[in-house]
Amino acid sequence: MKGTAVRVTRGQALAFRLGRHHLTERLGPGGAQSAAVVGLQDTPPGTAGLSLAARADVAPEALGELVLVPSIRGAPLAVAEQDLAVFTAGLEPPDEEAARALVGNAWKGLDGITAMQALDRVAEAVHDSLRDGPRARDDFHQALRERLPNELLWWCKGCESHHVHPSLWRATGTRGVLAIVGREGRSAVFGLPPKAPTLEDPGAELARRFLRAYAPARPKLLADWAGLARSHADTLWERAGPLVRVDLDGTKAWALAEDEPTLVNAPEPDGVRLLANLDPLNAGRDRELLAPDPTVRKRIWTVLGGPGTVLVSGEIGGLWRPTKKGKKLLITVEPFGKLTTSAREKLAAEAERIAPFRGAETSQLQTATL
Repeated sequence: MKGTAVRVTRGQALAFRLGRHHLTERLGPGGAQSAAVVGLQDTPPGTAGLSLAARADVAPEALGELVLVPSIRGAPLAVAEQDLAVFTAGLEPPDEEAARALVGNAWKGLDGITAMQALDRVAEAVHDSLRDGPRARDDFHQALRERLPNELLWWCKGCESHHVHPSLWRATGTRGVLAIVGREGRSAVFGLPPKAPTLEDPGAELARRFLRAYAPARPKLLADWAGLARSHADTLWERAGPLVRVDLDGTKAWALAEDEPTLVNAPEPDGVRLLANLDPLNAGRDRELLAPDPTVRKRIWTVLGGPGTVLVSGEIGGLWRPTKKGKKLLITVEPFGKLTTSAREKLAAEAERIAPFRGAETSQLQTATL
């Protein structure tokens, strides 16, 4: 990390990220696994499909090539089977501080049990409850109740029962014992994931994936993106490999040394995309890079139910929301400026592309006034 910092503009950084997220040039029919380079978050259910459609020329069936596991920040993440270790063991906490960050607020309710001990015991119970086959949500929680002591069972006001704190049972995804293998209505069906291929240092690879997709970046951005304790993120950062210092419009940052040429010479993005609210591109924690206008950021990153983003030539050109009407998917776009005829035609084509991922046969594009 010695030497003169590479000077990079916001435009260059954004172009680099768009290329690495496969939003500059769409992958071909076999591109589902490459599209999930940093995982495709599936919150709410169906979101991973929209993110896949934005990156690869595939049908909804291609989602079957991916495995859905609780991973980064406890969220369900669709990943390639060969990458399972990166997004499970790669998040494994090395100490109590890291374990507390991983299980979130769940550790505050533990009585005489450390966060690491709780994670160990719940992970064992999850594996034991699923080894004979998948379980629907309610059956899964009942199986955990039968296998765990009262001090690990949290009172849930919503369902008026005791069960393992959501942040805690989701964190067991890092142990490779939990996957979402189906749905019964709106509820998940849980099962054991495939055995993850062996990887020498999955944590280092996690940090490299982050840098490849979100550089120029800083260790704190890795911690915030992955939901890790800062000390844990720092150790992964140090193992990521040779880095180059970057001056991003006056802000100190880093990138993988091997990515310097691409960062400096990334092609200018073109075309349009309809991105889900929780699309991986939007998951970077330096949100001002993607959306410099604070008013726009406030509209995109809401607590619940935020809109999708319209990407036009590499910039956020508007917001959108879908509405299912029978077999038709209605896409309502709120543009931030006047849409050209070409952009409108491309948006209509994108709407047709995502329709089958929403269970629709056709789509209709309409423009709303801001």
